[in-house]
Amino acid sequence: MKIAGYVFAVIGGLALIGGLAAGHSVFGPLFWLALGIVLIYFGKKKEEKQEPAGENEKIDHHPTKAEESTSPSKNEKGDVNDKPMTYWER
Repeated sequence: MKIAGYVFAVIGGLALIGGLAAGHSVFGPLFWLALGIVLIYFGKKKEEKQEPAGENEKIDHHPTKAEESTSPSKNEKGDVNDKPMTYWER
């Protein structure tokens, strides 16, 4: 959204300068310039909203199957294995 805003703002600005220099109507270039500025504004606002959570904010974390099995597992011989089982060992 921001990129389109910059493109429209540049095109509108250049067309505005050209329209003023030649004595033509400037309402069309003003529209494109205003549209570009609005898109840049909303693009920056959207980007601020999507910032990652700070240190004080809680992030929901759902443990995977490997993280859930923290207790030692037994292999076929009955020995206790200290590392958790992987997905393929289950």
